[in-house]
Amino acid sequence: MSSDTGGTALWGGRFATGLDPEILEFTGSLSFDARLVRHDLIASLAHARMLLETQIVGREDAEAILDGLAGLLSEIEEGSLTVTGPDEDIHTWIERTLHERIGPAAGRLHTARSRNDQVSAAMRLYVIEATDGLTELAASLLGRWHSKAKQHVDSWMPGYTHLQRAQPVSLAHHLLAHFWALEADVRRLQTVRERASVSPLGAAALAGTRHPIDPHRTAELLGLRRVYANSLFAVADRDFVVEAVFACALLVLHLGRWAEEIVLWTSSEFGFAELADSLAQGSSLMPQKKNPEAAELLRGKGGRLIGDLTGLLAVLKGLPFSYNSDLQEDKEPLFDAFDTAGAGLSAAERLANGIRFDIARMRAALDSGFVTATDLADILAQRGLPFREAHRLAGLAVREAEERGCQLWELDPDVATLPPEIDAEVLGATRPDRAGGGRVSFGSPAPEQVERQLELAAESLEGVRETLGSHVSPPIYRAYRAGGLRNEELS
Repeated sequence: MSSDTGGTALWGGRFATGLDPEILEFTGSLSFDARLVRHDLIASLAHARMLLETQIVGREDAEAILDGLAGLLSEIEEGSLTVTGPDEDIHTWIERTLHERIGPAAGRLHTARSRNDQVSAAMRLYVIEATDGLTELAASLLGRWHSKAKQHVDSWMPGYTHLQRAQPVSLAHHLLAHFWALEADVRRLQTVRERASVSPLGAAALAGTRHPIDPHRTAELLGLRRVYANSLFAVADRDFVVEAVFACALLVLHLGRWAEEIVLWTSSEFGFAELADSLAQGSSLMPQKKNPEAAELLRGKGGRLIGDLTGLLAVLKGLPFSYNSDLQEDKEPLFDAFDTAGAGLSAAERLANGIRFDIARMRAALDSGFVTATDLADILAQRGLPFREAHRLAGLAVREAEERGCQLWELDPDVATLPPEIDAEVLGATRPDRAGGGRVSFGSPAPEQVERQLELAAESLEGVRETLGSHVSPPIYRAYRAGGLRNEELS
């Protein structure tokens, strides 16, 4: 293909003319898939090493290819080489640049490989690396929430249903609820990582290759756990991309629920918390305003990721096997999902570190709304009344307290309108701290149960950190870093 129609292409012999420049601009992907350059180079190193070991490519050419790829990777990582040019995509850029460095031997790199299996391999390596990055950020936020919760085991506040005051909980219990939501996100990311760990290299365009390749060796060099079982599926599969975007979207939705509470709690109406000045923003008109704009944006980012996920699903809907250029649309939503989730986690940790809770205001909020009425009913049921009858009597007590303008525990048990089952002991047990501490069920806000939660959370967090510590770079990358790509033995 001539240079005036887009530079060096990986195809062209079949065509009498070059590609229309506007069509090249429309179909090209270098502007965004340049982001995969490291991952594509690492996959190419593994492929080239396999070609050497199987003697599909002779030693002289294979070693020139390995040295050339290593040089490109080194310059990319150092920042001395920038991906730019008229190429269709990052794969074309790599092969063109390699050809400029080592000459015709570069043309042997693509032996037994297609851009179809090549891009899938690069994207899988990207997803693995990106999930590790998100997991590390999430672990840091989990640690922050865990530390905060430890400080507030006995800090009582209202729990809410329907945004109405419902029952007493501790601030620790509330923070741990968000901990467990994010902990589930981390486990989901680990599943995504595992499902991405499949090597498609060797599937070629869709039907494998005549060359005696060793795809299991390529997978081993890349640190991938499995090899494709079907070449059509290998190049067409983007489930791992959908799952990655979904995991990011749900993670950001969970952060958004927490951010919504920051917005509510820092309002004058709640007054449960205040953000540090460095985390809030003012108004260009109203001098008194202190707006939680970072929390608002964190809440809003969920909509963006829902869009990424929905768009990706729409691309894949009804797409025939195996490869179609529609799949080029998978990259931008994937990159955006990881970028947005990573930025959200970083912002969330800063917010978590810079929020101050007004414990007195939280506790005072328990003095309205009759948040211990359920405890009154439960105590009556424990004394032998059917729960429905206990529920009715508790409702009568609430009505009596409303009429007298007092709390349940302030009622006089001797007033004629209260049933005899509601005595001083029952009413005394409706004080918020006693009510909250009286729930003995597993996972409840009682202090001893919260302490157990904190232990479980610490164990889970340690497990996450151990998992991160067990993740190592691909063997081919370690060999590159050690300068051992040419070694006869490469473990």
